Amino acid sequence: MQKCRPRHRANRVAASPGRLREEIATIEKRLQQLGPDGDCGYENAMIRFYEQQLGMRRELLNAGDL
Repeated sequence: MQKCRPRHRANRVAASPGRLREEIATIEKRLQQLGPDGDCGYENAMIRFYEQQLGMRRELLNAGDL
């Protein structure tokens, strides 16, 4: 019998603040390339995904500053 794996793992790997800042800059650059409004459903989905990733990385960076 197969074991059920959780869909979402707590992926809280400790990343250095410098690495998080690099990732934030990369995501922000990609969001600028896409623009504020996507041209199609795919781009709109990518914008939402990048915004979500950006928020997660900022949260991790802020948590490390405490």
